[in-house]
Amino acid sequence: EEVEQRIRAINATVPIKRTTNSQVDMDYILGIHAFSLDKIVEMDDAFLKDSHDHQHDPRVSSVGIDVPGEVVPEELNEWIGWLLKEKGVDIFRSKGVLAVKGMKDKFVFQAIHMLFANSQQGPWADDEERRCKIIFIGKNLDREELTSGFMKCMSQ
Repeated sequence: EEVEQRIRAINATVPIKRTTNSQVDMDYILGIHAFSLDKIVEMDDAFLKDSHDHQHDPRVSSVGIDVPGEVVPEELNEWIGWLLKEKGVDIFRSKGVLAVKGMKDKFVFQAIHMLFANSQQGPWADDEERRCKIIFIGKNLDREELTSGFMKCMSQ
C-alpha cells in the first residue's frame, strides 16, 4: 500500500499490477499502452521542448558476449560472485541466457549492481545450438577483463 501511494504521487493515472516474483502475463504488458504523448504533454507541456543540455557520461558503455558452448556451473558461480563483489558498483545492469553444463534448461539471469536473480526458462530444443549470451551495462567496463573472465568459465 505504501509503495502504491508513492507511485500514485509520481503518476496518478499509471496502472498498477500486483505480482509475485514479477510474474506478469505478457499480454498484459504488451497491451498496457502506457506511453501516450497526449497524456505526457497534458502533464508536462515542456516535455517536447529541447532547451536543456544533455550530458552523457563517456565512462558508461556496454559489453556483450555471445559464444557457442556451455559454462561450468562451479566456475560461473565463482566468477559471478567475484565480479559482483568487486565490480558490482560499476555494473549497473547485467543479464544473460546461458547454457550450463549438466542442465537441460536455459539458465536466465539478471542483476542490478550486486543484486542477482536467476531462473530456468525451459529446455534447449534438440536442434538448438547451446550457447551463452550475456551483456553488461555500466561504467569503466573493461571488455577484455569481462570477456576473458567469462571465457574461463566455459567448458572445454
